[in-house]
Amino acid sequence: MRRALLSRFATIVASGAAVAAVVIPGTAATEMASPPAQAHGSPKSGISAMAGKKYVALGSSYAAGPDAASVQNLPCLRTSDNYPHQVARAAGLRLTDASCSSATTANVLSKPQPPSGRVPQIAAVTPDTGLVTITVGGNDIDYIGRLTAISCANSLTAATHSTQRCEKKHVVRSEPDADDFGRVQESLTELIIAVHVRAPRARVLLVDYPPVLEPGHPLCAKLPLTAPQAAQTARVFDGLAAATARAAERGGARLVRASKAGAAHTVCSSDPWLNGFELPIPYHPTPSGKAGMARLVLAALR
Repeated sequence: MRRALLSRFATIVASGAAVAAVVIPGTAATEMASPPAQAHGSPKSGISAMAGKKYVALGSSYAAGPDAASVQNLPCLRTSDNYPHQVARAAGLRLTDASCSSATTANVLSKPQPPSGRVPQIAAVTPDTGLVTITVGGNDIDYIGRLTAISCANSLTAATHSTQRCEKKHVVRSEPDADDFGRVQESLTELIIAVHVRAPRARVLLVDYPPVLEPGHPLCAKLPLTAPQAAQTARVFDGLAAATARAAERGGARLVRASKAGAAHTVCSSDPWLNGFELPIPYHPTPSGKAGMARLVLAALR
């Protein structure tokens, strides 16, 4: 399977060689501070061995880290405290952050995402890249959009969400099925292998999504769902996490399980990694969530 996909991407890489040199609108290449000094006499390994290398961050809003503060790139709602920036600072890496809110796997692999860029995100990956992180797939099945629509419809009395605004801005999609998750898995697998082809020496980490809720646990005001809607949301999340895990295995990437670590940090927990249904950006990483995802990535590099 992997050999067949590598063959498919040989053509893409050949045709995209010139694209890799293009400066991608909306990306940020930042020189990071030197890494901490290593212990005297200890061999270089893990994070210290990567110091100074190029790091490319790919993905959607859970990588871009949108919030009301620290916005570095407005079209992508990308912030300077997202997990890629925190990883780069801690590890002394040179970051090119191509992540962009609303991106699908297609926007990362093959389809530009106007107005944020004229080329797909993967154009940022070049042969000298030492690390690539990927967090994407949720928008392929409208995971957060669907959850927001349900929450909006359940909050019609809220001052900022009238019935008319809910109908116009948020449409409740049907629950994804096995075929939908299969397509996410295939797209992520192709993306991982395309990254390997473009940067053969890079470490590739597939970072999945932290959960909004934990099945069976009490709901709260920040999570305006009925019990059946909560169960349905958990099924969608589990399907996405499973598809991501299969893609990591088949494509040859290391899986960073925010889906597992984040179970103790759901919206209704005492230390949530995600905002609840609240303005300006519902169900996206909090500062604590960005830091938590960064710690998981750093741990995977050690």
